[in-house]
Amino acid sequence: MTNRYLRYGDRRFIINRETEARLHRALDKVYADGSAGHEWLNLYPDSEAECRLLIAAGVPITIETEPYLDAPA
Repeated sequence: MTNRYLRYGDRRFIINRETEARLHRALDKVYADGSAGHEWLNLYPDSEAECRLLIAAGVPITIETEPYLDAPA
């Protein structure tokens, strides 16, 4: 299994598939006609550590993967 990261500006956050799906829904809302132009995304909703990102047009966001290096030969 590969590690997945959300790069937001110059920061990098580890994410899972569920968080990535919520990110895509937030992006759909941001770019929808008549939207407010931004959405808040809570990266870790089931954690006590609050980590919210403002998803807005023009903010550089990418999903990065890191290969799983312990694969059997």
